[in-house]
Amino acid sequence: MNKIILPLLSLLLILQSCGPTKEVHFVHTLAPILKQPVLADFDTTAYFQAFDETFNKLKSSLKNPKWMAQFYADHHRKLQLTESQLLMGGMDTLCYFLSQAESHGMRGTYFHQVELQQALKELRTKKYTDVAEAYKTLATLEIRANDAFVAYINMLQYGAINPKNLYGRYFEKVIRGDFKRSEAAALRTDWAFFLDSIQPEIKAYKSFQEALAGPLSTAKREQIYLSMERLRWKGVDFPQEYIMVNIPEQQLRIVKEQEVQLMMRVCIGETDYAPFSKKGVNHETPILSGLIDRMQVNPVWNIPQSIVKKELLDKLIENPSYLENRNMVAYNKKGQLVDPQTVDWSADSVKSYSFKQNPGADNSLGNIKFIFKNPYAIYLHDTPSKAAFGAANRAVSHGCVRVEKPVDLAAYLVKDTVEAQKIKEEMLSDNTTSRWVKMKKGIPVFMTYYTTWFDPKGKITQYPDIYGYDAPLKEKMKKYFPKIAS
Repeated sequence: MNKIILPLLSLLLILQSCGPTKEVHFVHTLAPILKQPVLADFDTTAYFQAFDETFNKLKSSLKNPKWMAQFYADHHRKLQLTESQLLMGGMDTLCYFLSQAESHGMRGTYFHQVELQQALKELRTKKYTDVAEAYKTLATLEIRANDAFVAYINMLQYGAINPKNLYGRYFEKVIRGDFKRSEAAALRTDWAFFLDSIQPEIKAYKSFQEALAGPLSTAKREQIYLSMERLRWKGVDFPQEYIMVNIPEQQLRIVKEQEVQLMMRVCIGETDYAPFSKKGVNHETPILSGLIDRMQVNPVWNIPQSIVKKELLDKLIENPSYLENRNMVAYNKKGQLVDPQTVDWSADSVKSYSFKQNPGADNSLGNIKFIFKNPYAIYLHDTPSKAAFGAANRAVSHGCVRVEKPVDLAAYLVKDTVEAQKIKEEMLSDNTTSRWVKMKKGIPVFMTYYTTWFDPKGKITQYPDIYGYDAPLKEKMKKYFPKIAS
């Protein structure tokens, strides 16, 4: 941890020497320490009244006014944090971390940095002639420190924005700060340790911090701020070995011990935001993660109901031979195979039918699919439409991710040369028998969305905002951004 401002040992010795032989209020002990004789006249009832007046005055500028009101309703002393933190250095430590807020893409003034430092300085240097004047300073210090602490720790631990309020296809688990967690943190006596412990340890986050320390344009800084916020949503670092599909990059990487082991192009979900896409189409590949632990060679495609209702039934109404021409079959609600030529495809009853595409050269999943457990039927798979990998814009799928080098991906995942060769031969042959292959050890996969990220050599690179996710995030985040001198 960087150097943290600590209180003078003499203050602690003086406080300890004031061990009460009678009931003495905490503020009374501050009088000789701060050389503020008027504090010896501290009156709890009068202070409480001043506290309430100060709280009402500051309420509109607080980040969590409801939490603060509840906190002080539950803790009647109303000098809760000042008593536990002032002489132990917690307030100074908080000010120090707020002064470093720009390294997180935030401005310290958002967290009352100036007002908090001013209140601390005033309490320590101003010569009060009236204890009522000191009440206002004490109340301001207490309220500002509490509000700043809670806002800062929640932003660093969980992010400033809830991504689920921005994106309909953000399917990762999101943790947000709540009153109980915030209260427990505020009541800790070891603020210095705690504030240091919550600094993000994600390698990419630290690399972005290093970049921010150097010369960058305002636009590049703001793009980095957005990626740092997205990393705060994640909360923890990537594991030692993982697959990452970065949607804006339209690439898949396998990373082991921070080194790229395998990289390939992918096709991602189509959306009407992406260039050249059809209007009204929304098949965005979601942001989610899982564990790939199996694959199916010569897969069967269980056609999602969303595709059935939006596309397949209309095509069957036009041409009942559509299924046969594409190696597809239909089953009624009893699970019985049906003859598509005998079905009225405009009837409501067909909406309960299920559809599959059998293995073969024209199967939409190609010759292999890679499965990770998730409730959204999203997976990685091969494709017969190889030409799409040569395009700059590869947002063409229904949401799943098509991989450019399925044979290489399968070989890496099974980690068995004999099995890898067998899979390769099956994929390249005319054999249409489906077979499941269970991996010896699963590997985490992350579907991410970083428009500013690192190329394989570690250079910060900008990728197209293919789903238009940056604009709404930037709009929400700009009130936190540091002011950059022109």
